[in-house]
Amino acid sequence: MKSIPSRESKRILIIANPRSPLTQQRGGVGIQGGYRINWYPHQNKNRRKQQSLLHSGWNSFTRFSSLGSPWVLKTFIQRIQPDLIHVHYAYQGLDTLLLARFKPLMVTVMGGDILPDQGFHGFRKWMVKKLLDAADVITSKSQFLDETLNRIGPYADKIRRVTWGIDTKRFRPGLDVTFLRRKWNIQPEDLVFFCPRICHPFYNQHVIIEAFADHLHRAEAGHKAKLIFSELGADEAYRRRLRNLVDELKLTEHVRFVGVIPHSEMPLYFNLADTMVAIPPSDGIPQSLYEAMGCGTLPILGNLPQYQELIQDGVNGKLVRVGEIPALSEAMDWVAAHKEHRKATALLNRQHIMEVANKEVQDNLVNSIYDKLLEE
Repeated sequence: MKSIPSRESKRILIIANPRSPLTQQRGGVGIQGGYRINWYPHQNKNRRKQQSLLHSGWNSFTRFSSLGSPWVLKTFIQRIQPDLIHVHYAYQGLDTLLLARFKPLMVTVMGGDILPDQGFHGFRKWMVKKLLDAADVITSKSQFLDETLNRIGPYADKIRRVTWGIDTKRFRPGLDVTFLRRKWNIQPEDLVFFCPRICHPFYNQHVIIEAFADHLHRAEAGHKAKLIFSELGADEAYRRRLRNLVDELKLTEHVRFVGVIPHSEMPLYFNLADTMVAIPPSDGIPQSLYEAMGCGTLPILGNLPQYQELIQDGVNGKLVRVGEIPALSEAMDWVAAHKEHRKATALLNRQHIMEVANKEVQDNLVNSIYDKLLEE
């Protein structure tokens, strides 16, 4: 029987945004499996545990022209001689075409890279298809993304279901959130709605604010509610617009803009919240949905087919027509009126996440895919 070289002798090159907490976690999975991991581009010299080489010309070269990026990447690849390249997000600018020439190649799609109403159009569409055609394995988080991929090309044989999962020991119910309540002046009896997505017009936070205002106007006497916004990746003009809207609607007492939340604190915010609200017009399966469900937070989401793989309207969450203020406001009313249902849903969603999005299981799956590619 042919022997398989040890993982320690194999080097995997991760092509991903090194500043994203999401890709930092995913890129580090190989390290847990014993592989040698390098990053490109590499911008955090203090990244713990992760081995990396930084091409000295990268920062200065790209100041002049992104046209030189493929040359820098090619030099980098020649320098470290990776045994496998794993690309996270199928569009990497001009580097995409260079990466399509490498074998073995693994590509993780995230949604925006392959959805026509987001990034999959024009010249990018052609480049992404080249990369997907060349990939030996494509990982997808959902049936919806599988179907999207198969409309682009005949990829069924190389698609692998990887949800990546969440750390279910961190993202769990029952965490003490006393200090957050004090910090943001939120009382235990308040009904808390939480919007964890990027602060950008695409995510329709202005619609959430207007629906929340309508909900408060119809609420029973004595009803208290708070609406929390993350300011991750905030578009400054849009952030000002949201704050002005809060002032105009006289919601200052009820709305909290909490800045950029460290990922280490996200389990606490999901425990603080009764409901997560996210209504973009298009999406993949966001990690924040797994995190919310793992913590027992009931989701209110846009009625997108990809969300329907996890959420049944009125059973373990609410699905609303995207962009329609009355529909979202009525969903908020429903959440306020079904306290006992929220408690039962928390257990149901937690159990489902343990089955489909347990990070430990998913990490082992990714490393087994690496093993298979390198063995072949």
